[in-house]
Amino acid sequence: MSLYRRLIGAVIILLLLFSTGVFVIEVQQKRDVLEQQQRNQVANLTQALSLSLVPFVEVGDWVGAETLMRATFDGGSVKRMYLDAVSRDKPLRIEQQVREDAPSLFRSMIDLPEQEGERDISGGWSPLGTIYIEADNNTAYNQLWYLALKMFGFLSIAVVIAVLVCTVLLRWLLSPLHDLSSHISAMELQGFSKPLKPTSIKELQGITAAVNRLGQRLKEQYDAQAQQVRRLQSMAERDAVSDLGNRAYLARVMEEWLASADGGALMILQVDALDDLYRRDGFEARDNAVRAIGQQLRAARLNNEPLNAARLSANEFAALLPDADDDERYRFLEQLMGLLNRIVDANPLSDEQLDACRAGIVVKEPGARRMTMLAAADKALQAARERQVDWEMAPKASAASERNRSEWRQLVEQAIDNDTFAFVAQPVLLSNGEEFHREVYLRLPEGDRVHSAGSFVPVVYHFRMGNRLDEYVCDWIDRRRAGLTNRLAVNLTVDTLGNAVALGRFMRWLEKHPHTAAGLDIELSEADVLKHPTSTQKLCDQVRALGGRTGIDRFARNLQIMPYLVSLRPDYVKIDQSFFVREEVDTELLRSLCMAAHQVNARVIVTRVETEEQRQRVIDIGADGFQGYLAPVEALVVDEH
Repeated sequence: MSLYRRLIGAVIILLLLFSTGVFVIEVQQKRDVLEQQQRNQVANLTQALSLSLVPFVEVGDWVGAETLMRATFDGGSVKRMYLDAVSRDKPLRIEQQVREDAPSLFRSMIDLPEQEGERDISGGWSPLGTIYIEADNNTAYNQLWYLALKMFGFLSIAVVIAVLVCTVLLRWLLSPLHDLSSHISAMELQGFSKPLKPTSIKELQGITAAVNRLGQRLKEQYDAQAQQVRRLQSMAERDAVSDLGNRAYLARVMEEWLASADGGALMILQVDALDDLYRRDGFEARDNAVRAIGQQLRAARLNNEPLNAARLSANEFAALLPDADDDERYRFLEQLMGLLNRIVDANPLSDEQLDACRAGIVVKEPGARRMTMLAAADKALQAARERQVDWEMAPKASAASERNRSEWRQLVEQAIDNDTFAFVAQPVLLSNGEEFHREVYLRLPEGDRVHSAGSFVPVVYHFRMGNRLDEYVCDWIDRRRAGLTNRLAVNLTVDTLGNAVALGRFMRWLEKHPHTAAGLDIELSEADVLKHPTSTQKLCDQVRALGGRTGIDRFARNLQIMPYLVSLRPDYVKIDQSFFVREEVDTELLRSLCMAAHQVNARVIVTRVETEEQRQRVIDIGADGFQGYLAPVEALVVDEH
């Protein structure tokens, strides 16, 4: 229970105790007064009647005696009176009953005895008779009951008003504590950037200052950790002159690219003019040209997607091109090669522009391997040099690539409409052997063949069908939720995250299916998070509110993601095993990445772990779990019982 509620509860209890005490004391005092009044009244009436009845009793005027008694009876709270005269055979009795307004429970709680009086009627040497009077306590009880009702009403209203006033005052007085609590919670969920406002309450000023200092230190510590990660990556995977990646960087991103379902192409670029610049103008001119080439490759965009570029040697570069149509790729290469040729042209004023750059391009195909693609791109580069053209495309090696995109699109749409996709899942295991979740993958059956995601997902991205595929997968899981015993992870496509309408529809779907959402892990690729940070934040907040979890896939490809971790607060991040080569500096980089993720309470999962040695290395560097061939892909089993 919160401090505010405890204080309000304490105030209510104290007010009730105080009101009860006032109520009891007031009623008890009134009861004592009424009892004394009855006692005095009975005594006075008894004495008065004993004197007034003497002449009537002496002469035996019983009518006059009764008249006098009734007159007295009507003027007091008397229940019964009777005259027992010596000269009368039977007593003269008069009785009446006052209405009872007080409930029996109230009467049983308050002891108010009935007062009685008795006095002889003097007649000289011997008494003439005796007068008896018995008071009626119903009148007293009725007065006490009405007093209790008035007191209860007044005290109830007073308590309610007092509680309301105390509520407002306590809320105002505790607002600095509430701000302090909210700020600390925000530090956990949204980072350490905003300091807590100063308070005028002396007792809390020191706490406020301490929290602000703590937040600033945590922010500085996290920023230093992120900066260390960037520095280590720069040492391990950056070329100092071009500011592009090096061979280790290319090997890593190619392995991740080939393991994913993304399409695209590999380009190897050779710039022979750099050697001429070095011989003629020295290394400074060559380095300036290398920097300009690096800047151009970093700025290049194909379908609004950047390239992953690296410098392989003094005059060789490589780049992974995003997926595109042949015509789009042709126009992009024509423009890029023209820009690069102008950068290294020795005489830009000459009428004849020499082709100083050559390139070989090979398109990614299902099942392609890194060394095979590098060899094919290099072979295409040599063909471009021999033919004296800017670039040469390597021929397609797979018969599966002969199917055009429209045919693949039709096949995918039919599978969605007819619900013929096959679902498989791969376990993600924590270091202690516990299963973290199972990542869902799609397979596309076609006759006797089953196509992996790498065959059709590039087509899905090309035709912007990802949001439709996301909805299909989530609906499929929701319909079978009762038979799915494992927690599942679903990769959300950029077509959902980057489309406001599709994202709104998906978030409404999550609200309508809270039980399914609570059992899902929504994974977003790092590149998509960087492109759509606002949409990502909204989605992560809603998934977290519904009890689900979020994760970032392909983490640490671009270390610009590090500042976003503080606000996104993902439950886990996935890093490809190829990110880490065997040099010691890369092991340190991995440890720093794990530390940075752990600072925002995110677990670190290393993917594509193939051997026990790699699994042991995952544990050594501080990662929390792994995914790979040690826990192979299995059919997604639905329990029908």
